[in-house]
Amino acid sequence: MRFADAVVPTEWADETLVHAPFRGAGAGTAPLTWAQQVIWRANARHGSNHRFLNLRRTVPLSARAGADTDRASRVLGALVGRHGSLRTRVRTVDGEPRQETAATGQLPLLVLAGTGDGAQAARDAADRLGDVAFDHAREWPVRVALVTVDGRVRQVVLVFSHSTVDAHAAEVVLRDLRLILLRGQLDTPPGPQSVDVARLQHGADGRRSERAVAYWLREFARLPAEPLPPGGPGLTPRLRRGVLVSSAVDLAARAIAAHHRVSTSAVLLAGVTALAAARAGRDRCGLFPMAHNRFAARYANAVANLGQIGFGVLDVADRPAFPLLLSRVWQASLNGLRHACYDPAALRRAFADADRDYETAFLPHYYFNDVRLPVGGAVAAPEVTRRDLRAAMARTGFSWTRGLDRASWHLLTHVVDEPGGVGITLTVDTRHVAVDTVEPFLRELEELLVEAAFAEVSWPSAAPAAAPVVAATPPVELPAEAGEEMAYARFAGGRAATGPLTWGQRAMWRAVEEFESPSHSVLNLRRVLAVSARADVDVARAVRAVAALVDRHESLRTRVRSVDGELYQSAAPAGGLPVLVHPVPPAAADPDGRSAAAALAARLGEPRFDHAAEWPLRAALVTVDGRVRQVVLVFSHSTVDFHATETVLRDLRMLVLRGALSHPPGPQSLDVAERERDRERRRCDRAVAYWLRQFPGLTVGLFDPVGPGHTPRYRRGSMVSEAVYHAVRLVAARHGVSSATALLGATAAVLTAEVGGDVCGVFTMANNRFQPEYDVAISKLNQIGLCRLDLADRPGFAELLSRARKASLDAYRHAYYDPNELERAFAERGTDYRTALAPFCYLNDIRLPHDNDPGPAGPDEATVRAAASRSTFRWLEELDRFGWRCRLQVIDAPGAVELAVTVDTRYLPPERAERFLRAVEALLVEAAFHDVPWPWSPPPAG
Repeated sequence: MRFADAVVPTEWADETLVHAPFRGAGAGTAPLTWAQQVIWRANARHGSNHRFLNLRRTVPLSARAGADTDRASRVLGALVGRHGSLRTRVRTVDGEPRQETAATGQLPLLVLAGTGDGAQAARDAADRLGDVAFDHAREWPVRVALVTVDGRVRQVVLVFSHSTVDAHAAEVVLRDLRLILLRGQLDTPPGPQSVDVARLQHGADGRRSERAVAYWLREFARLPAEPLPPGGPGLTPRLRRGVLVSSAVDLAARAIAAHHRVSTSAVLLAGVTALAAARAGRDRCGLFPMAHNRFAARYANAVANLGQIGFGVLDVADRPAFPLLLSRVWQASLNGLRHACYDPAALRRAFADADRDYETAFLPHYYFNDVRLPVGGAVAAPEVTRRDLRAAMARTGFSWTRGLDRASWHLLTHVVDEPGGVGITLTVDTRHVAVDTVEPFLRELEELLVEAAFAEVSWPSAAPAAAPVVAATPPVELPAEAGEEMAYARFAGGRAATGPLTWGQRAMWRAVEEFESPSHSVLNLRRVLAVSARADVDVARAVRAVAALVDRHESLRTRVRSVDGELYQSAAPAGGLPVLVHPVPPAAADPDGRSAAAALAARLGEPRFDHAAEWPLRAALVTVDGRVRQVVLVFSHSTVDFHATETVLRDLRMLVLRGALSHPPGPQSLDVAERERDRERRRCDRAVAYWLRQFPGLTVGLFDPVGPGHTPRYRRGSMVSEAVYHAVRLVAARHGVSSATALLGATAAVLTAEVGGDVCGVFTMANNRFQPEYDVAISKLNQIGLCRLDLADRPGFAELLSRARKASLDAYRHAYYDPNELERAFAERGTDYRTALAPFCYLNDIRLPHDNDPGPAGPDEATVRAAASRSTFRWLEELDRFGWRCRLQVIDAPGAVELAVTVDTRYLPPERAERFLRAVEALLVEAAFHDVPWPWSPPPAG
C-alpha cells in the first residue's frame, strides 16, 4: 500500500486500493503542539515507538447499514476534509519540524475481503497498518482499510499517528465518522485542529506554561533524592508489560469512587501507588498522571495531540489507611492535572538550570495513564456484594503483551476499557523490578480494591506476594522416607533481580529440552561433601551453613521462567531451601555415612529440575550418631557447571567449619548475563567468525549408517581404565602437552584412522574461565568449542599432539559466544546449526583440574600394560534422544579414568563402541613409551 515506499512493504501495492478525494479549510503551517514536540523529540533520539503509540480503531457497520466502497470513500473524504489534522504532514524547515495542513488531496484506502461480520479481518488489518511507522513528511497521519463482506463495507479500520492526535481526538473523529455515515453530512463546525492548537500554545497559552514550569520545579524539590535499589541486568526489551483484565476491579473502583466522591482514575491511582510505595518503603513519591488537557472549553473537541504528563507529590510517611490515601491522591493528581499544559523545552531548560538531569529524574517514580473514554456525570455506585466481587475475581485473566525498549519511569500503569471490565497494564523496568512480581502486583491491586469497596483497608504490607508458579508437573518436594526429616535453610537479604540467561545456560537449556527424558535427568550434577567426626557438626549448624551458602551465591536462589515465550532468570531476595535429614541406622553398618550419601545423591539427582518452581539446588544431610557426616548437593546443570560446583563445595566446607567467609563471592549468573550483553559482544563476534571459517571442509559423517538402530536408539558404555590414568600423564609429560590435549589427540587419531578424511573435526567443551573474575563465577559458563585438525599428510602421533594443542587453544579462545548468534550465522550460510554438529564426535573432559602437571616419572611399560588388561567395560543407561552420533566423556575415577561413550546405534553399532574405547586406550599406552606413526592403530594394550 503506497503510504510511503520508505516504510511500507512494497507488496501492499499489489492489493486493491481506492482513493478518497478531500477538500477542506484551514490550510497553513504552524510549529508542533507541545505534546507533538515530546513525541517528535523521543523519536528523533531513540527511534520510532510506533507499534506502541499508533492508535488502532475500528468502526463496525451493520449488514443493513453497510455501504459500498464508493460511498465509504466519499464519507472518508468528507471526514478528512472536515478535520485538518488528518491532512497534516510534518516536515523539517531550517532544522525545526513544522506541521503543514493541505487544502486538497487523496487518502488511499486499502480494500480487504472478510468473512462473517469482518471483525477478524479488521483486527488483522489494524495490526498490519499499525505495525508500520508513519513517514510524517510524505504520508497522511491516518491510514484506513475497508473490510468488505459480500460487496458491502462491514468494518472501517483507522490507524492514527499519535504524533498528530491523541486518544480523545481519535474518539471525536470516530463519532463524526459514524454521524456522516448515518446523515451524510455534519452541520456543526469542527473543533480546533492541530495547527490551531499549536498557534494558541505558542501565543496565548504561554503564561500558563510559565506557571506550570514553576510549579514543577517547586514540587520536585520536595522529593527526596532516593535512587532505585540496584537490580539485575534486565531483559531485552527492557520494559515488560503484563495485563490484568478484571470486571471486579471495575466494579470495586466504581463503588469506592461513588462512596468517596472521587473519580475511578483516582481510585486506581491510589491503589497502584499504595502497593508500589509500600514495596519501595518510600515516605514521599512522585505521581505522573497523563492529562488530556481538555478542561478549557475551547479544547473540548479539539482534534490534535494535547495530552501531556502531569506531576504531583504524595506524602505517605504516616502509612495512611486507604480512605485517607485516596483523599491525598485525589488532591495530588488534581494539582498535577492543573499544571500539565506546558512547553516541554521550557521545562527541560528549567530542570537544567536547577542542575537536575531531566532524562533520569523521573525514573524512581510512577506514571499513570487512564485512557478509558469519559462517561460524564458522577460515578454511580454499582449494586454488588462482596460475594459478587469474589466471584468476578475468579474470572480475572492475566496475560503478557509486547514489551518496550525505553521509558522515563520504572513503573507505569495504563488503564483501558475492556468488555465488561477494565484492562490494567503494568509496565516495569526489569533492571529495577523483577518481572515475576508483575502478576502478583496486579492481583494484589485487585484484592486491595475489592476489600476497600466494603471496609477500611490499612496500608499494604511491604512484602510482595510470591510469584505464581505454573508448572507442567509438581515441583520435586524431596519426599522424606521412613526415619527422615525435613529442615529448611532460610536465606534473606539478597536482591530481587531479573535478567536473561547466560550464553552457557541457553545452550544447556536447549540440550535439556531437546534430549533429556521428561521423567529423569542424566545431566544433574551430584556432589558429596564429607564432614569429619572431629568437626562435631550437628544438624542445626549444617543447615545454617547451607543457608549462608545460598545467601552468598545468588545463582543458587535463581529460577528460570518464561515471559512472552522468552526464557529469563529471576533471583529471589529471600526464601527457604528444603534440606533432607537422613540418619544412618545403625552406625556400624555405614560408619561414615558414605553409602547413604551415595544413595541419596542418586535419589535426589534422578528427577529433572522444574526450574520455574524449584531452586536449582537440592540438599540433604547424612547423620551418624546425631552428627552430620555427609552433605549431599544436587545442582541443576542449567544453572551451574562443574567448575562452579567445586567453588560452591569449597565455600560450603569453610562455612560448615568456620561459620563465615571473609572474601566476597565471585560473579553470579545475572552478573555474567549482564557482561555478555555488553562487554563480551565483541568476543562473541570473533568467535562466530572463527566458527564460520573453520567449520566448512570438515570431514562429515564419521560413521556411515549401519541400519535402523536399536530401541532405545542411543547406547551408553563405560570403560574404567587404570592404564589410561597413567598413560595419559606419561604422554603429557613426554610431549609437553596437557593430559586433555593427549586425550584429544588420541580421540582424533582413532577416528581418522577408522574413517579416513584429511580434516578431522572434534568438538570439545571449554570452561570459559579465562576472563577476569570468571575463575570464581557461580554460573553456567562452559560451551562447546570447535577443534579443526589438518591431518592430510598423516603425521606421526607426536606431531598430531602438537597440532591438537594448537587446535584446542584456538577452540578455547573461540568458545564463548551467544548460541543464538551462532545459529543465525549458520542459517545465513544455509546450514541448520542444530543438526550440523551431530555427525561429529563430541569430547567432554569433565575431570576436575589438578594443581600440578605430573612429572615424567610413572609406572613402567609392563605395569601399564598389565593395568590395561584389567580395564572393564559395562553398559550404562540407554537414551531415547541425544544430539550427537558419538560423545566421549572423560571422568575421574578412583586411581583410574572412566571413558564413557554415547553412540547413535544407527551409525555406530554397540559392539564398535567398546572397540572405540579400547583403541583410545591402546594408542595412549603405546604413545606413553614409543613413537607411534600413522595409522596410529596399535594392537590392544592388554
